[in-house]
Amino acid sequence: MDNNIIDNVIMEEFYIMDTLLQPNLLQLSKYVINYVNKIGHDVNHLKLQKLIYYLDAWHYVFLNKPLIKQDFEAWMHGPVCRELWDYYKDETILYGTIELKDGIEIKLDVNEEQLEIINDVLDEYGDKTSYYLECLTHKETPWKNARIGYSSSDRCENVISKAIMKEFYESKLYAEK
Repeated sequence: MDNNIIDNVIMEEFYIMDTLLQPNLLQLSKYVINYVNKIGHDVNHLKLQKLIYYLDAWHYVFLNKPLIKQDFEAWMHGPVCRELWDYYKDETILYGTIELKDGIEIKLDVNEEQLEIINDVLDEYGDKTSYYLECLTHKETPWKNARIGYSSSDRCENVISKAIMKEFYESKLYAEK
């Protein structure tokens, strides 16, 4: 009987992991901008990068799978997803507000549990300034480890390890309990 319970738990966990979706990065970015705007805050390019970074990290902690397939690099202003940078670099400057067309409702291809985590993370970090988020990432192990050997003003394109992200934020979660 106990083996059946264990098998059911393993199958349920496999099912949950198997149904996790990785949304399109650009669709996710538009969802983030729209959501944060709706809670009364602006989003600039710098802030968007940090919000997507935290979404990916916390999704990995809670669901054991990164939210996006893309990596983050340890740039001087904090974690940057190059694909996202390339998309928005011609539309906005680093601190310029990113505007979406009014009335556009953005849907994400994620399950309900993923959406809940995404919204919770945006509720937690969405009201912070880009500067605050930059400073926060600069104090954290994943970004610092990727920049070993670089000064704060050096160009760095080292990839931030997703495994280290998961380990670091998981330790923060359990340290707070």
